Amino acid sequence: MAESAIEIIQHKISELGMSQSELATMCGEHAQTISAIMHGRRDIPISLSIKMDVALGLAKGAIAKAQTADLVAKEIMHIRLQDIQKRKISILEKVKAAGGLWSYQGIPEHLDDDSIIEAALIHLEIEDIPMLFQIWSRAHIKRVWKERLVSQGRRMNILNYILAVKVFSVKHPDNYIARYAR
Repeated sequence: MAESAIEIIQHKISELGMSQSELATMCGEHAQTISAIMHGRRDIPISLSIKMDVALGLAKGAIAKAQTADLVAKEIMHIRLQDIQKRKISILEKVKAAGGLWSYQGIPEHLDDDSIIEAALIHLEIEDIPMLFQIWSRAHIKRVWKERLVSQGRRMNILNYILAVKVFSVKHPDNYIARYAR
């Protein structure tokens, strides 16, 4: 992965044996401005990024390009998190419609991931389970299944058998379930 704008600046400052104050002086800026940038509290204006490029011996535009890449990556992550939240709400709506989470008024949007997975494994139709894999890894879902459902023993035997065979492709489901049941 490419270095962030701040990492590039930190690396060059260190390489040149320069302090942030010296960089600020060379760029005609206040030391507090450079400090705020280095601590991620402030973006770097284009005009300052070019001055920093020159002071640090970088190609003009290097810091601005890195900062733009940082901002794009941050926005992509924000969009991804919004999409995940929408998918979680969709799963919770299906669980609620199937009779789960009956004690909650409306859809509980701040339920932890493991509780969402557990509720989905218990209440969703087998055809809807793949929705979980769009958000969480197979290993995470399987861990929740083992810790929260398989561990309950006989109470969940039929459901656990179905999940073992249809969702997790367990070769010997009876032995597997018996091993993890309490």
